Amino acid sequence: MSIFPPFLVNYEDPIGPRYTGQYVKNEPSYSGSIKVVSYNIDFGEKVEQALTELTKIEDLQNPDILLLQEMNEEGVEQMAQALKMNFVYYPASIHKHGRNFGNAILTTWPIKDDKKVILPHRAPLNRQMRISLAATLTINGLDILTHCAHTEIYMTTRRLRNAQVSAITDDVDTRNPYVIVGGDFNTVTNRGIRRLVEQFAEIGLTRASKGAGPTVKKLGFSPCAADHIFTRGMKVITYGSPNDTTASDHYPVWVQLTPIL
Repeated sequence: MSIFPPFLVNYEDPIGPRYTGQYVKNEPSYSGSIKVVSYNIDFGEKVEQALTELTKIEDLQNPDILLLQEMNEEGVEQMAQALKMNFVYYPASIHKHGRNFGNAILTTWPIKDDKKVILPHRAPLNRQMRISLAATLTINGLDILTHCAHTEIYMTTRRLRNAQVSAITDDVDTRNPYVIVGGDFNTVTNRGIRRLVEQFAEIGLTRASKGAGPTVKKLGFSPCAADHIFTRGMKVITYGSPNDTTASDHYPVWVQLTPIL
């Protein structure tokens, strides 16, 4: 582990820390589609409010896959238990608030395997590390490679941000027919979104959440789409980003998908 002021610890070990849990008693029946929700819950501070939103807002209810960023292990466990989902969680660091800070995948389906993908470069000011969490989920007999990503903030260089996205795309096996990549990519301009779309297009992924609307509301910027879901081998049924949520400075983004058989 590397320690940097102010009190930030990066988890450089590629195999941990790692947290898992299983709260699904019986495998669910397959409805013919897959709902994916991605939500950056600002430092994991308003878990109770996020749970209220995920259970009360119709578009967010009953996800097959829930991708969470900026979480600690206690919050992930609480959400998985309340929603009756399996989970895997890897922290990237201990942030200056003194708690773990990382990515989680929750699902109502079996998790076949998982790993932490350490993204290159560190934040210029505090040297914080970023990661993507990769896991294979078995949904109705199909193995779906799923990434939950959180790349560096928009104030860093284009080169750094492109390199972090490239680390994610490099990890995706081009032979895998079914892929979902979602999370917070910190894009605050249309140009940044176009670059992101181009990088994923190089490995055959398309932006399934295109048109969902703004997902971030901070720092005086015009509302913009910072959070995205990309897919391969999936047909998009519908999508959205409810803007009446209050658990975070981000809005959740969701898509309903059907695998192309």
